[in-house]
Amino acid sequence: MDPLQLAELLCARVCHDLSGPVGAAAAGAELFEDMAGAVDDETVSLVAEAAAGAASRLKFFRSALGPAASAPQGSAGLRDLMVNYLGTLASSSSPGIQLDWTAPPPNLDGETARLLLNLVLLAKDALPRGGRITVTLDQGRPRVVAYGEPASLNDEARAVLTGKCPPSGPKGAQAFFVRTLAERLGGGLVASLTPEGLALSIGTTVPPSEVGSGSPDG
Repeated sequence: MDPLQLAELLCARVCHDLSGPVGAAAAGAELFEDMAGAVDDETVSLVAEAAAGAASRLKFFRSALGPAASAPQGSAGLRDLMVNYLGTLASSSSPGIQLDWTAPPPNLDGETARLLLNLVLLAKDALPRGGRITVTLDQGRPRVVAYGEPASLNDEARAVLTGKCPPSGPKGAQAFFVRTLAERLGGGLVASLTPEGLALSIGTTVPPSEVGSGSPDG
């Protein structure tokens, strides 16, 4: 795939993900102007929440899509990144996504940490109606499971992971990026349906029939 096209699609992904909280903050700022000094606490809270959500998403994307850190990354900091990002997804129509990562090691190397963040992002895309993401490490390699209804990749991401076609949209570009990171660590990205949910791990093959049926974009 052309590197420039991949960069363009990933940038489109970031813009799409930030449009909600940034737009909410802008709308709140307009309300401030209209209220001419009579700003109520609820409006202030909404604007603050939207701004904090945008900041959390930017911080997460900078770590997930930027260059891998050269120094080991603390698991506590990575967990905070993931929890804060997933916390911005909750709304009145969706309960959001919970993170479960028990007994993590103190540190992860930079490449593994970046792969983990991108696996969580891919799992998030598989949960358009909210759910739960669990994280474990198998011989130092991250394994992420998405549990919810539905817990499945959309058609484009599934086709990209199985090597059937190059990405044509932001969600497909995310899948391609994760697959590339996995290959750089010496394995392929295995996506399979298990009793736990949709499991994403590092292995040698991607079973096309087990990746999961297509789902609406989240």
